[in-house]
Amino acid sequence: MEVLGVEVLEVKEGYARVKGRVDERFLNVHGTAHGSFIFALADFAFELAVNYDSPRIALNVNINFIKPAFAGDELIAEARIEGGGRRVKFCLLKVYRGDELIAEATAVSYGRS
Repeated sequence: MEVLGVEVLEVKEGYARVKGRVDERFLNVHGTAHGSFIFALADFAFELAVNYDSPRIALNVNINFIKPAFAGDELIAEARIEGGGRRVKFCLLKVYRGDELIAEATAVSYGRS
């Protein structure tokens, strides 16, 4: 994701991890990382994890923002497939600043094969 400066750290079956740094462009009116930036990191990891073996689309993502992030913070987003079958996959997404959990989401994807 060149626009957001996201780096792919790891991708394997059922799992992905990406990294992004909060810069001034991604701050909201409160001076903290905009939720859309945090969501985009989680969503990108989700995309990599669920599309590892076949093309899928997101049906739903619900995110909870737990703590703020600030300019200069390096964030790590992880996506892990937690269940499902051949067509539907359920995924847990987590965004960290160091060891501190700042956002957590659940996501559902659908694939035709």
